[in-house]
Amino acid sequence: MRSRSLLIVAVAVVAVGAAVAIWFTGRDTPDAVDIERAIADVTTAPAAPSGTDGAAEADASVTAEPAPITDATGTWTVDTEVVAFDTATGAGTWVGYRIDEELSGIGAYTAVGRSPRVEGEVVIDGGRVLEAVIRADLQGLVSDNGNRDSRVRPLFADRPVVFTLSGPVDFGGVPEEGQRVAVTALGTLRIGAIEREVSVELSADVAGSRLVVTGSTIVVLADFDIAVPSAPVVLSVSDEATIELQIYLSQG
Repeated sequence: MRSRSLLIVAVAVVAVGAAVAIWFTGRDTPDAVDIERAIADVTTAPAAPSGTDGAAEADASVTAEPAPITDATGTWTVDTEVVAFDTATGAGTWVGYRIDEELSGIGAYTAVGRSPRVEGEVVIDGGRVLEAVIRADLQGLVSDNGNRDSRVRPLFADRPVVFTLSGPVDFGGVPEEGQRVAVTALGTLRIGAIEREVSVELSADVAGSRLVVTGSTIVVLADFDIAVPSAPVVLSVSDEATIELQIYLSQG
């Protein structure tokens, strides 16, 4: 009888472990941020509904044919409505993370979460970015798994994320549509009260009357006092995370 009870317990543990593994992994890992996909989305994806954070799908498509940019001089603001946010496809304006995990019974897995709660301003003079401030609320993070999100979001309660450009960045002029430009931008990343210098690899392009910017940087979690939450199925989590951003900018 005792052996039978132990067997039942063992089977139950395995079943629970498998269920947790499925719960954590969910769908395939979304691809890394990619400016070509971001450009394609601005002409094919539906616009996000006005007055939302972009998480819901819109019924209307972008129909107006915008005038091309010839002079980018001026102040540009983050536009969360031009493309509807979709964490699975990477569509829309967002800031997010990629982090490697080791899962019991699964092996290596890259967890990805993205938040559409982004705002900010960029000041441009010709082909030079003079100032840039991007703010993100990571309590809006969405991944492929709600259980993960409920554990990660509290890490950023009352800890907004802000990237501030340290100095001017020269893109060499306004790119023609379809002409990618890439630069390394130095700035400060602040999470809550902690601020660190970072180097962000940025790509930019023009899509009609809008600018599209994508980028990423690697951060050490301990540098920002971020303790990764634990779960039975998670054997280990990298002490580094890739912070990604994808933003559409509109002038005015």
